[in-house]
Amino acid sequence: MSFSTVVFSSDKIRGALLSKAFQENGFEVSLHKNVHAAENVLKTKLPSLVVFDKEGYFRNELEHFSSLSRFLVGASVLVIANSAADGSISLKGVPVEWCLSNPLDLPLIVSKAKELLSATIKMVTREGDLKELLPITDGSDSSESETSETLSEDLLGFLGLK
Repeated sequence: MSFSTVVFSSDKIRGALLSKAFQENGFEVSLHKNVHAAENVLKTKLPSLVVFDKEGYFRNELEHFSSLSRFLVGASVLVIANSAADGSISLKGVPVEWCLSNPLDLPLIVSKAKELLSATIKMVTREGDLKELLPITDGSDSSESETSETLSEDLLGFLGLK
């Protein structure tokens, strides 16, 4: 499964490394340097994951990013920082995960992103949500109805929701 990912990084090399690491792990990546353009980027395409590399951004740029919480509802946010003393980013109503990595530990960052996305998917995937996604049958063809019911039971069992 490919996840739509937006990476914000002011450093050309760090941004390229992050993009490459995510792409190699099956993510669909869009790299942006200017955090002030984030509003336009997030309006047009809400990604599954937003990665924000704090290295190189100024305080006012961090404050601008913090004001974007209304565009990030439903997305997972991963902030990469060199240390815990780098300040904070708070997004009202949006959970933010931190990944402290100095120097960049690309496998750690990608695994943290995958962990974050899998936790988000587990929260969203409930039995009621899955039943809404299954095909609706009118009951006219009993074999089709039985197949659909078996499929839904198998799917719920596979996901551990049965």
